[in-house]
Amino acid sequence: MACCPPGSLPVLTLADSTRELAGEVVTDASGGRVYLVAPPAPSTMGVVVLYDVMGFDGGRTKQCCDALASMGFHVAMPDVYDGTDIKEKGGFGDPAAMAWLKGISDFDSLAPRITPSLSLLRSAGATKVGALGFCWGAYPAFKLSAAGLVQACVSCHPALKIGSMFFGESESETALASAVQCPQCLMPSGNDSVLLRDGTLSTLIEAAGFECEVLSFPGMEHGWVTRGDLSQPEVQRDCEAALQKAGAFFSTHLA
Repeated sequence: MACCPPGSLPVLTLADSTRELAGEVVTDASGGRVYLVAPPAPSTMGVVVLYDVMGFDGGRTKQCCDALASMGFHVAMPDVYDGTDIKEKGGFGDPAAMAWLKGISDFDSLAPRITPSLSLLRSAGATKVGALGFCWGAYPAFKLSAAGLVQACVSCHPALKIGSMFFGESESETALASAVQCPQCLMPSGNDSVLLRDGTLSTLIEAAGFECEVLSFPGMEHGWVTRGDLSQPEVQRDCEAALQKAGAFFSTHLA
């Protein structure tokens, strides 16, 4: 049992993900680590980034934060896993690892790990804040939206079945969509849930009274933005397209 669909991309090796970073790792008010990146000019827009099950140092997530900051956003990515990830816990299928993932996915315990980053963004000058979730991170991003804690939400290759996996929510994806309290942008890959791709979730979000944009990447595999091989021109192209779309969507709704 995994939150990612079959055919998802594996963890990106360090050699594939290493490059100079623009931000810095700071400590928030709770004592947790946060990757913080400032925009090149003063800005009133902030984005909290929520990574996938590969964790704080997995893939190109920090580089994605840098790219978003370069578009004019204060960006904060809290280390909600406290320095670990699903691999270090034993991987999908390991009972202890799955128990850990269930515990860390419970929004009541997860929210206090995220809200200090929202405070950091506001103290840096952000008057409106959005959430960008990758894979597993889309689940807490939707929860932040439902709680009214963010003003826009973008989800790249979302893994939204956490509720059905762990919390007995038989229709967790549709329930998440119906509960949002801000505009949404969904960017599914070709092997993501059909509900993301056939208009089901976007229709529910619009029925809740909020705009929903869907940009599908049918030629990509789940995880491509943070874990795809950029030596493949089509992956490079679609990774850049996804981040540009995220920046444009946030610019519209956070300005």
